[in-house]
Amino acid sequence: MLEGIRRYAYSWVTRVLLLFLIAVFVIFFGGLGSYFLQIKPVASIDCYTYLHLFTLPGCRNILPDEIDRQAANIRRSVQNAHSEDAERMLASVNLRQIAVESLIEQILIEREANKLGLRISDEDLGKAIASQAVFQDDGRFSETRYEEILRDNQLEPAAFEADTRGKILSDTLRFMVSDAIAASPDEARAEFNRFGQKIALEYLEFPYTNFAGGRPSDAEIAKFYHDNEESFREPERARISFIRYDAAVLAPKEPPTDTAISDFYEQNQKALFSHPQQIHARHILIHVAADAGAAEKAAAKAQAESLMQKIKAGANFADLAKEYSDDPGSKQNGGDLGYISRGELVKPFEEVAFTLKPGELGIAETQFGFHVIQVEDVKNSKVETLEEARPRIIAMINEKQGETIAKQDLNQDIAAAGEGRDLKDLAKKRGLVAIETPYFADGETIKGAEDTPALSKEAFAMQPGEIHSYIKGPAPILLKLLDRKPTRIPPLSEIKDRVAATMVRMRAEAQAAQAATATLKQVRAPGAFDAVVAANRLQVKNTGEFVRAGGTIPGLGQFQEAVEAAAAVPTIPGVIDRVMEKGGNSYIFRVVSRSAPSDADWKTLGPGFTERFLQQQRQLAWSSFVNNLKSKSLIVVHSDLIGSSAGNS
Repeated sequence: MLEGIRRYAYSWVTRVLLLFLIAVFVIFFGGLGSYFLQIKPVASIDCYTYLHLFTLPGCRNILPDEIDRQAANIRRSVQNAHSEDAERMLASVNLRQIAVESLIEQILIEREANKLGLRISDEDLGKAIASQAVFQDDGRFSETRYEEILRDNQLEPAAFEADTRGKILSDTLRFMVSDAIAASPDEARAEFNRFGQKIALEYLEFPYTNFAGGRPSDAEIAKFYHDNEESFREPERARISFIRYDAAVLAPKEPPTDTAISDFYEQNQKALFSHPQQIHARHILIHVAADAGAAEKAAAKAQAESLMQKIKAGANFADLAKEYSDDPGSKQNGGDLGYISRGELVKPFEEVAFTLKPGELGIAETQFGFHVIQVEDVKNSKVETLEEARPRIIAMINEKQGETIAKQDLNQDIAAAGEGRDLKDLAKKRGLVAIETPYFADGETIKGAEDTPALSKEAFAMQPGEIHSYIKGPAPILLKLLDRKPTRIPPLSEIKDRVAATMVRMRAEAQAAQAATATLKQVRAPGAFDAVVAANRLQVKNTGEFVRAGGTIPGLGQFQEAVEAAAAVPTIPGVIDRVMEKGGNSYIFRVVSRSAPSDADWKTLGPGFTERFLQQQRQLAWSSFVNNLKSKSLIVVHSDLIGSSAGNS
């Protein structure tokens, strides 16, 4: 047949035949094929269809097995990086949801990289994999170890290598985007001045409670109610009954067999029970800019050596870190980095840190500058014995079995509930409790399901009597909508006291604002503030000096509007030219002092701030780049197909 097609390659019959075959192929495998084969992607990117018959080229579906693999990768990464804290960190997240979002970004980034002609050669891929410490024995790549680790983690080499290639490609593109971003010294200094500007205020407070009067008359209440009926409208409310299938409750009461425990240990020894050497370290970073000259480097090194001598002489490391360190991530914690393993920090830092014994000090030079390092504790590499791991293995096996039982019970009970069985009876049979809620509005927290905020939204998508399963939270839930009350405006007789209280507060707030406005007119003139305060015996409160960047005023809390207004007052001392309101209270502010960071502050902190500012700008550029890729793509996510995967499951 192939020879026949070649012989008549230019005949119209052959062309029609080819077009027909292509159309059938595309229709079957692109559009209708997914229907017949029951392929249900969880998400899709750029899946445009023609006449709803077949999908045009460029469509990329994300299938459940990809999500499973990505979720497992994320879980392993967190467990490897935060072994002791991993369970706590992963407890409240849905890894499948995170995996879907991660895959969408990864696919878009790889597509863009390919458009730009970026390629990762097999040689570069091999070097990247061989450089990973987990695949090395005595510092050298081990093919045997590589295959064992992939096998232990249920990873196919082809899939792992494809993922790794994608990550390298993504990192390459990210570097291209972020490296194009520069921060001029003037830009960095202007941001430093804004960030570190110090402000001190005096203010007069006019609490609305000082102006609260008596109860309005019945006639006034009635008029106010009828004039403002809509403001008293109550939202639609619902009442549900639900069963929560907690894995911990449903897990078998008897422990797993010794064989099951032993098998689990053997299958997961490297992934879960092998712990690399860790050190608990602190550091003080003396930042050195990338383009710094020899003199600047020498000065930074001398400062690091001076600090180390102070610590050896008895100075407190944490106190010095808070005062001198240029690392914002650890500065406020006294330079504490917690427990770290090899591969988590830059190599020059680790080469020094991992040679130190508890209590010893050292200095490392990295691309960030000079680090004074102190090691507080060392945990040697260790493989937990079966007996040491036994309690955790039992808990993990039981939890997994509990999750399986929870899903099975939910599937059985939803069928029984659909046939008319009462949820209380179904719950009692499982040793669970069916909760009947009071009426709640959409978005309100449901008692008994506080960790599943979206359950409220699910309830409002139902009709009375309907029964749904909800599997996107930490535990599967079977719920039944008992009743819905439509939105309504309650009659005055029902809310008369609430209407009266609203009137009293509104009048009090208005009177407080009027009093503040009248006072402001008197204190605006230069030098008038003190005279008016003295004449009227007003109480002036002081904030003391605070930093503008936080937007928080001491004694008043978050008050960004007032802080930014204070930063714009042209003359110091000077009064903000309008009354500021917060929580119903009114305020008049006078700016007592306002100062930018000094040149000495800039000289000391500027290099570190400039580097952080540049990294922030680069991160913003990358986020904007990725969001732009998303905005230009047709992304469809079928939330109902994502499912739930607790991070610590």
